[in-house]
Parts: sequence; C-alpha cells; structure tokens
Amino acid sequence: MKNLTLFLSFAVFASLTGQNIKDEKVSYQYVKLPSNPISPKPANYTAVLVSTADAENARLLANYEAEKIQAETDYQHELADYDKRVKAAEDQYAKDMEAYNSKSTAAKIVERQLLNENSKPVKQYVSVPSKRYVSEPKLFTVYDASTLASTYLKIDGFDRSASGEIQYIVEMKPFEYSSPRMVSETRKETSVANGKSNTYNVTYYHLEFEYRQPMTVKVMRNNSQEIYFEAPAKLMEFTKYKTDDSKNSPSMDVTVLVKNMESQMLKQNLEFINHLVNDRIGFEVSNRTTVLEYVKSKKGEYDDLMTAFDAAKMGYALMNKSDGEAKAKIGEAVAIWKKALEESDIANKKARIDEKVTISVSFNLLEGYFALRQVQEAEGIMANLKKMDLSRKESKLLESYTQEFLDLKIRKIANNL
Repeated sequence: MKNLTLFLSFAVFASLTGQNIKDEKVSYQYVKLPSNPISPKPANYTAVLVSTADAENARLLANYEAEKIQAETDYQHELADYDKRVKAAEDQYAKDMEAYNSKSTAAKIVERQLLNENSKPVKQYVSVPSKRYVSEPKLFTVYDASTLASTYLKIDGFDRSASGEIQYIVEMKPFEYSSPRMVSETRKETSVANGKSNTYNVTYYHLEFEYRQPMTVKVMRNNSQEIYFEAPAKLMEFTKYKTDDSKNSPSMDVTVLVKNMESQMLKQNLEFINHLVNDRIGFEVSNRTTVLEYVKSKKGEYDDLMTAFDAAKMGYALMNKSDGEAKAKIGEAVAIWKKALEESDIANKKARIDEKVTISVSFNLLEGYFALRQVQEAEGIMANLKKMDLSRKESKLLESYTQEFLDLKIRKIANNL
C-alpha cells in the first residue's frame, strides 16, 4: 500500500511538473545556395570528362614498340659481329698457346709455383647473341568518359545541354599505386593449459601500398573565361592501404584488390569533385535529417504543438517537390511554435510552456527557419537558447545550428537575398 501511494504521488508530481516530449527523425531534400554564384545565371551547362589514360597508354605502347625495335637492332649488330669476335678469340688463343709452348718446362713449373695457378692459356668464351626481352607495358584502365560524365557530373539548378553556356570539365589522371611490400611484426602471446601459462613469439604479416587518382576541375564560359579551377590537394596525395594482419605470409599479387580499389576511388573522387562544383556555383540538393519534437498529452493540452508537428512533417516531405506548398506548411508550423513561445515561462515548472518545452519548441523553430532560410528570426531564438540550462547534447546541437546559420547568412549575401 505504501509503494502504491508513493507511485501515485510520483505520477501526480510528474503530471504537474513534467511533459512527455517525444521526437521523430525526419529526412527531407534541402537546396543549398551557391557560395559563389555565377552572375548572370546561365541557363545550361555542358559536362565533359577528359581522361589522360588513353594518351598515357599510347605513350607506353609507343615506347614499347621503340624498345622492341632497338632490341632487334642490337641483336642484329651482335649477330653480325659474332663471327669476328669468335675468330678474334681463336687467333688470340693461338698466339697465347704459341708463346706458352715456346717456354721451357722449367719455366712453366716456376710460373705455376710463383703464381699458384696454371699459366696455360684459356680460350676466351664468346657467348652466342640473344635478343633482349622487352616486357609488355602495364596499361592504365580506360573508362567510358561520356558515361561517367553523365552519371557523376551534374550541376544542380541548371539544365544539361550539348552546347551549354558554361563548360564543366574534369580531367582525370590514371590510377596509380606503388608496389606492395610485406611488413612483419613479432608479438608476444600467451596460452594457458593445465593451469600453466606459456609465452611465445608470433609473427604477423600484412601488405602495404599507396595509391591515388588525381583529378582537376575547371568551369568556364563558352568564350573561354575561367569561372572556377581547382586541383584538390586531397586527390593529389597518396593514400596508404594496409591489409589485415595474418599469421600466414600473404600473396604479393594484389591485382584483384587494386582493381576493386580503383573502381571505388573513381566513384568517390568524382562525387567529391561534383560536390565542390555544386557547393560553389550550383544549387546543391542534399538529404538532410533532423529531429522534430512534440509533447504527448492525453488531455489535448498540447494539440497545437501536435498540429505544428504534423504540418512541419508534411512541409519537409514536400521540399524540392512542391516548394510553394512546402513553405506554406512549414510556415504554418512556425507560426504555431512562435505563438506557443509567447507563453514561455522557463522559471515555472508547472507552466504549459516550461523550460523543457521551450527548448523543444525552439529547436523545432530553428529547423523551420533553416528550411525557410530565415536567418534573422533564427538568431533571436539562438540568443535565447544560450541563456537556458541546456544539456550537453542540446549545447552541441545549438553550436551546429549556429555554424549552419552563419554559412546560410554568408550564402544569402553572396546571392543578394
């Protein structure tokens, strides 16, 4: 009975002093303003991927053919000279033997004793000429540049055209990697058997090699006026790859591994390049995930916040699909949240909009303002949140919003908004 009384007392206290705040993850498509917009804005663009692999392969094959020709030339010269070299060796041998035979037996014995070797002449060996082997070059992978360009090189907010007003050009260097090297490491390990421990050395092996695929990007007008150029340092640097440690010596053949890594790096680098271009001059579409909160109440005390939650959720779902409707629904939610904050009483734990609900509604507002690109309104909310007793998680979230709104403010200024 005592436990039941305590439970009922706690339940009454909780209903008076706390709210049951729930949250739900919401993902939507967000269109980011360019940091360096092109003015006037062009209607369309042409994307081109230029691979230097073909030229590099042509150079390697040309060198290969030249080396084969040189090897054949050298071989023919050696063949032509072979008989002369054989005759010269035989003549020299005959001359040496004549001199040797002219010596007395006593002289030969003295020489053998003094020199500790047989002084009898030996005919010089003349090797039969053989053609130098020229190994075939290892050619770089050649990709369908047109297909890669249509798949990865896209500027959001612009139409693609065969003769666009701006040229989006990516130059892709061949994939490079170093020869793998085996690395060994001796570690001490312990085994226990029959209550006794035994420490012994174990050698582990792994392979290491470095790889990269450099790329550069250039955006220019049809009159060759350069708008943007970058050779990202990230793509110029070599990345080290290390296989898993093994007690067995691994195979040095990394052909399959390298092929897979090359395909993966190609995709990653092109996506990275495309992000750089879109961040600078495009209206980049990205998937944004946020958390919407609402207060669960059986008495209908927070029906307004539930209405705002539903409106915002619908608005985010319509983003980049029907922007007019999306902004209207998010604006509806924002209006409800703003009105609720007029009741905020963070010092009164019994207030409908106490500190806990105030913080929840404030973060909902920040996301709404971000989606609507309303920086000034958000700055007021962030200033108020800084005065409240935030948890560590909430403080980090506020810091993240502060950086995002600062970036949005700079982009709005760049776009004259």
